[in-house]
Amino acid sequence: MNFQSVCKKLKESWIFSAIVIIVLGLVLVLFPAATLSAINYIMGGLAIAMGVIRTVRYFKQDHTYPYLFQSDLVVGLLSVGFGIFMVSQPVKVLSLLPHVFGILMVGFGVGGILRAVDAKKAGISYWGVLLALSILSIVLGWLIMANPFGTMETVTIVIGAGLIYQGVTDIVTVLAVAKRITQWKNTPQQ
Repeated sequence: MNFQSVCKKLKESWIFSAIVIIVLGLVLVLFPAATLSAINYIMGGLAIAMGVIRTVRYFKQDHTYPYLFQSDLVVGLLSVGFGIFMVSQPVKVLSLLPHVFGILMVGFGVGGILRAVDAKKAGISYWGVLLALSILSIVLGWLIMANPFGTMETVTIVIGAGLIYQGVTDIVTVLAVAKRITQWKNTPQQ
């Protein structure tokens, strides 16, 4: 696989990921209550299923290597308990989501700052725009964590808008980097 095909695959992968983030953001913006409820029940159901599988696996082992599956019982029971909590107490679980998404937005922003620094080093002229957008992502993350705006639905819409923004930023970044690589590749080497 040559350099050009690797770059093309990376570009396609990055753009696909950004589109998935944008679509998720749109779903959160357009259907906040239904999305939150569905996510909670799906995650709770998955936790219960994983817990049951690990617990059953613990009891089905032949105990030839007891230490190999030793944690399965504890992890399985904790997972079942957590899943039941998610399904039976959705309001409590959903109240934590703004903090989780706020942390993710801050993380995206920090990653964006690193990409902006790399863009500056690569000679991309609008690295400052990327830096400003990344700082805005961090600020949005902190606002989401500090003040959840009173209701989960509003927070969900803000989170969705943040995800849309992040996806668009990622697409702008990858297109700028791809353009710069093309320019670099087409420049005669000395």
